[in-house]
Amino acid sequence: MIKILIPEDIPSDNKGEAALFFGMIESLKVIGQHKITLFSLHPEKDRKYYQDKANLIDSTGITPQHMLDSLGSNWYKFTNYLKFFFKHYLFMLLYLFLRGSTTKIMRHPAWRAYIDADIIVMCHDSFYAPFYHGPLIIFFRLLAKPVVLYASTIIPPHPYQSTWKIRFRNWFNHFVLSRASMITLRESLSYDYIKELGVEQSGTQVECHADLAFILPPVGEKEIDRIFKAEKLLNERPLIGVAFSQRKLEFAFPDISSKVERQQKALVPIIKMIDYLTDELGATVVFIPHSIGPTPKVDDRITADWIQERASSPEKLAILRNDYTPNELKGLASRLDLTIGARLHFTIDAISQGVPSLLITHREDFRCHGIIGETLDQKDYIYNIEDIHEETLIPLVRKLWENRKEVRVYLLDQMTSIQSDVYQHGHLTKELIEKKL
Repeated sequence: MIKILIPEDIPSDNKGEAALFFGMIESLKVIGQHKITLFSLHPEKDRKYYQDKANLIDSTGITPQHMLDSLGSNWYKFTNYLKFFFKHYLFMLLYLFLRGSTTKIMRHPAWRAYIDADIIVMCHDSFYAPFYHGPLIIFFRLLAKPVVLYASTIIPPHPYQSTWKIRFRNWFNHFVLSRASMITLRESLSYDYIKELGVEQSGTQVECHADLAFILPPVGEKEIDRIFKAEKLLNERPLIGVAFSQRKLEFAFPDISSKVERQQKALVPIIKMIDYLTDELGATVVFIPHSIGPTPKVDDRITADWIQERASSPEKLAILRNDYTPNELKGLASRLDLTIGARLHFTIDAISQGVPSLLITHREDFRCHGIIGETLDQKDYIYNIEDIHEETLIPLVRKLWENRKEVRVYLLDQMTSIQSDVYQHGHLTKELIEKKL
């Protein structure tokens, strides 16, 4: 029985991240008999969805809090990080002398999970953070545990940073990533960056394959009908799905200093676009939240409320209010005629079932431009939010609507090879386990 440890939080309230976790589980089936242990900062919520998939460990006090969920002050999160750092290196010092007996002193179940693990799998999504995962990679290297950065996006330093910051970040990334056993990426932009760093020349295996969410299995027709009934949705056509996050709106109009002002200004063309869908296309628009917590800051239903309150035909807008699994949301996506949104995995749900989709993102989002733009060759249907205006957004929606039949055929034609490619993450991990253990 291979023991796989995922030493990071994958919040089930974020349906995109949960979709990646379920995709990870699916891709790792090629390994054979194995057991997954997953850290959680919200085990009371995550247990509902993950308890039959993994052994959950409450990692509060071990894993640093997320920086973008507005949970706790920046000072709290900084001190939380310092505790993470010093606890891990105290454990390492004790382990050098006491080995397995270290857990008699440091009793949190996370420490035992570190000792028992056969392989470490981490850095889902664009979760790689140099000063969190970097020390962890060194930590696990000292514990003689093989480390896989699995289906990751690894973003280079921001080009507007000072030269010395860019050089330091690149040096540090090269130093720590070269000590991982293997890195699998999910888009070519990250792959190009890792090659530029010269990580492969240090002996770390680096490969690029498709995003894990492409193999998330959707629920069947009966379950989709149940959702329609629970949400009082009608099978009226056209049915268009929409998803917007508060954070993505903050990338609009970067010259404006206030985040609130950026959000409010970005909402204007988005609402005009929604009015175009309902009033000119005669569509029913369904807001499908891909994150509902743990705080209001990351609850997509709030953004949907902002839009519905100001739309010209609010009666043609529906907002999903209940908590659904990623599999249920993917099943629901199969009933849509079109999707428009700023959530990557909402878009992948739709595209992987042939639903034409417009993804709204920002210029430096490697995930969106790499996966949707490069891998799927849908560059024409990616819209950068920095200068969002109805004069450019609505014509692009119209173009996608007019080309929807051709786009559907193209997307469905790509899916077999893309879904097959996803499993390479698991096959490579299996080969590494056979080599190391």
